[in-house]
Amino acid sequence: MWDPAKTVAVINPNAAGGRVGKQWADLSRELRLRLGKIELMLTERAGHATALARDAVRAGATTILSMGGDGTHNEVVNGIMQAEPAPGVVRLGLLPAGTGGDFRRMCLNNADALTAAAALPHAKSTPIDVGSLSFRADDGTEAHRYFINVASFGIGGVVDRFVNSSKKRLGGKATFYIATLRALAAYQPATVRLTLDGRDLGEHTITNIMVCNGRFAGGGMKFAPDARLSDGKFDVVIFQHRSVLSTVAMSKSIYTGAHINNPHVTVHSGAHIRAETTTDAVAYLDIDGEAPGILPAEFNLHHHAIALLDVRPDVV
Repeated sequence: MWDPAKTVAVINPNAAGGRVGKQWADLSRELRLRLGKIELMLTERAGHATALARDAVRAGATTILSMGGDGTHNEVVNGIMQAEPAPGVVRLGLLPAGTGGDFRRMCLNNADALTAAAALPHAKSTPIDVGSLSFRADDGTEAHRYFINVASFGIGGVVDRFVNSSKKRLGGKATFYIATLRALAAYQPATVRLTLDGRDLGEHTITNIMVCNGRFAGGGMKFAPDARLSDGKFDVVIFQHRSVLSTVAMSKSIYTGAHINNPHVTVHSGAHIRAETTTDAVAYLDIDGEAPGILPAEFNLHHHAIALLDVRPDVV
């Protein structure tokens, strides 16, 4: 049941190219009309959404709304998980307002923040899985992070670095496509040893390996067409390294999910993955569209850790 007194919205004012902040007076009024007298919290810096969500849950909030793009949603999920609520007790609602907006595709009313806000008070909540990984941060220290959608290593982390350094003026799909072409030209393939649920999958020289809870990443690319948010396992998609021309030729099929039929792509499933490089080439990480570090990394699945509002029934 919708309870405004126990609902907190965490809002990134820099989302949508800064339009959220510029239009905040009107947006906040419209949000309250749809959501009631909930608490609205604006982030002030990178990582602030995590602190706000964590403190809100510890103070008794049972529904956390995230307004922004995939990076904001990731921070909010990290805050919820850091508060250590009982599995499925805290509900997450998305108010989409970002560039790539891949995880929003898993929800029914995902056109924009106000459309979502009108639906959330009446929406069903569904328990979903959350991923976590331990890895090496860029400064060499050990780090830990949660993810709700997709984590990967290989070219994905290189793409993130190009995307996040761009102005993103062309919109999500074009921005990610251009960044992918730039990354293909710069990428040095890594050789990685994989272990999945204790089973050695051997060494792979890769373009990318995706650890997928959700289906979409990279501005609408359907990397894991069969992934489900609540099935207790990741879909692990391995792209063996090929020439730039071969990779570009395959890119169109990723938008439909047909790439999984390519002989150089394999799909596995499991809840625990270990990955480490076996050559000098670096494998950069992507975590829900952010690039905080490199391999080695260990991935774990937290079954039905939170409840997602307004989720599409075909993705759970």
